[in-house]
Amino acid sequence: MRREIDGSKLKFCLSNAKPAASLRRLADMQAARHFVERAFEDAKGACGMAQYQVRGWQGWNHHMALVMVALMFLAKERLANRDTADLLSCKDLVQIMRHKLPRKIQTDADLVASVEDRHRRRQLAKDFAYRKQTTILSASG
Repeated sequence: MRREIDGSKLKFCLSNAKPAASLRRLADMQAARHFVERAFEDAKGACGMAQYQVRGWQGWNHHMALVMVALMFLAKERLANRDTADLLSCKDLVQIMRHKLPRKIQTDADLVASVEDRHRRRQLAKDFAYRKQTTILSASG
């Protein structure tokens, strides 16, 4: 919570820490919060953390594992280039990779083939899910 009292800006934080906890430790933990939130923003914005479409716990775990690997790669790239590009962000790196890496879709025909392939795979997944559901329902009845 932030307040201005007598022209001074103060920030208040609540904690469930033990009364014996040192003020230094509490301040360090509060300061670390910014970097944790920044990492979550980068994971969501640059690595697709919030863009999962899974049907189960295992799929969600796989997606989050890939997001963390991607975030680790971006963090290492930022560290490796901090001397020459100290303001380099995760979004900057994603944009650079999109520009430099070869693209699968270059023509309209490639786009149509890609969409058709994605639709074919989506239909196969849908059919599999229906067959699995039918098997489960017929076994229980």
